[in-house]
Amino acid sequence: MNNKLNYILGLISGLALAVILWVALAAPLGFLRQNTPLAPVSALDIDNISQKLNHIHQIIDTQYIGDFDLELALELMFAGFVYGVGDPYTVYMNPDNFVSFRESNQGAFVGIGVSITTDVYDNRILVISPFEGSPAFNAGILPRDKIIRVDGIEVFGGDGLSEAIRMMRGIEGTEVIVTIFREADGTTFDVPIIRELITVETVRSQMIGDVGYIRITQFDANTYEQFVLAYNNLLAQNIGGLVIDLRNNPGGLLHVVNNIADMLIPEGIITFTEFADGRREYSHSDARQIEIPLVVLINGGSASASELLAGAVRDTGVGEIVGTTSFGKGLVQNVFPLMDGSAVKVTVARYFTPAGISIHGEGITPTHYVEMPTELVRSINLAMLAVEDDVQLVEALSILENMRRP
Repeated sequence: MNNKLNYILGLISGLALAVILWVALAAPLGFLRQNTPLAPVSALDIDNISQKLNHIHQIIDTQYIGDFDLELALELMFAGFVYGVGDPYTVYMNPDNFVSFRESNQGAFVGIGVSITTDVYDNRILVISPFEGSPAFNAGILPRDKIIRVDGIEVFGGDGLSEAIRMMRGIEGTEVIVTIFREADGTTFDVPIIRELITVETVRSQMIGDVGYIRITQFDANTYEQFVLAYNNLLAQNIGGLVIDLRNNPGGLLHVVNNIADMLIPEGIITFTEFADGRREYSHSDARQIEIPLVVLINGGSASASELLAGAVRDTGVGEIVGTTSFGKGLVQNVFPLMDGSAVKVTVARYFTPAGISIHGEGITPTHYVEMPTELVRSINLAMLAVEDDVQLVEALSILENMRRP
């Protein structure tokens, strides 16, 4: 055991150097463009850390009466170090969790199909939104539900989030039982779900009368291409207006939403990000913009990239925003791979709307505030509503009609 610890202590020293090298050299996989410059990093006192860790290990190895899993303890140590930052979006991912993370960004993975985060008030796992058409969606899981147990084992956010994700993923066709606490009515209940290969169709479109309707469920690597196809198909049908539905869209990739925003808003700023040192990076649109009336739908499940798009439409005046206040996640994460296959996802910046407004913790306030009836929100997913029963969509169509009048 001592030889193994000495090896791992040496590995920790190597990893400390590797973190610095990978941070400088690795291409980020997260919510920023590549080659993001970084500030100098202060060095850790490896000798004292190794000495203290070795002392702790000797005490446990000689005094503890039970079994001791050294590898698990070290993984939890790495996770705890990152958790100490105090940001629910800054997390350590072990190699298995990092593979799952990359798969989910590509729009294909085996699991239940739900976007989650940590509730900073109670460290519970908070559902941002189920992926439309996923097993979680079909099982009735709703935005703002809290996942408190997986297969009977209590789960938490923060440094436990990656482990909870691992537990919910697995082999296609197998069952996982997720225990939900629904704060809206104070109920707790089990939801049996069969894991499926989640290949998410992120863009869906249809005609509603002579109005085009596009629903974007999240911003994945293939979303821009799907949006362009849907948008052009609707324009070819001479639509008199467009509704873009971002309700319950948990966000996704920054460059994807920037590309979509560039198609809609006039020449100028789409968004800018501000780093800890005050440095800013701007994303700009060209002169091309939408030439027909536009309404964007949002709600409390619209987060991150969804809020960026809604904010750009609102601030540039190219469209109206209908619904309820969005989730309020205005932080940018970047992912740094480590040499052993693990990774660290770190909040590196805040993003702002074209008018310079940070929505983190506040959300996007719609220009037309329309709430869904409580019984509908609790009992049915939005995509399953008939048009005439969807009061937010009905209001959007009414606003479009007024915008088209001379």
